Amino acid sequence: MPEAVFSKDQICAHRGASGSYPENTRAAFDAAASAGAGWIETDIQCLADGELLIFHDAHLGRTAMGSARVTLLRWTDVAELDVGSWKSDTFSSERPLRCEDLIAWQREAPGRQGIVWEVKCENDVAAVDAAATAVIQRLANISDHRCIVSSFSRDVLVALRPQLPAIPMALIAEALPGDGVAFCQEHGLEGIHLDGHQVTHDSARTVLEANLALRCYTINDVEEAQRLVALGASMVMTDFPERFLARD
Repeated sequence: MPEAVFSKDQICAHRGASGSYPENTRAAFDAAASAGAGWIETDIQCLADGELLIFHDAHLGRTAMGSARVTLLRWTDVAELDVGSWKSDTFSSERPLRCEDLIAWQREAPGRQGIVWEVKCENDVAAVDAAATAVIQRLANISDHRCIVSSFSRDVLVALRPQLPAIPMALIAEALPGDGVAFCQEHGLEGIHLDGHQVTHDSARTVLEANLALRCYTINDVEEAQRLVALGASMVMTDFPERFLARD
């Protein structure tokens, strides 16, 4: 096995080890843990009943049968969905998880991976309020939970920041927005998550000179990840954590 070129905390498994396993499932999270990634990135969406579902897409259809808009469903509507067979029949037993299920998974073994929560949310008042309320309910009183909360939704981050003061938070964008650093500084965020392919020397320097953490998604090429780390990225998110970390 080749020598690892990254530390485990530099590597975050994007939706778990989603290159080889069905994304956002127990199988993908277990595989990321076995690969030695220090972090796992995942997506949470607020269902109609206030449950937080670990699921990426706005609609069913790609990773689970159906076509409904996810946020209009209740937990009872989705709990028994097959979210593994789209990847392979081997994973037909995989079922959806909730936020608290992954928190419990983190606690199952010492040294389990930190969680990067991406809060998915439409930017209307009702959706922001529902998502923020659900996240606060689950994260406010668990001081032992190692995590980062992130979102493309600035409204969600503004709502969460004063209620979860101890949790690191980050704005997600593609390329660095012109006002991205100022927004993070104004609202007490400590990092920015950017599309690694769009990160330049100048944009990385802008983030780092503001004393913000630079974390990059979704990079599956080792040389590209090395470029980003050299620019100062503290974390690279990848579908294939096993490519970046040597195991005994």
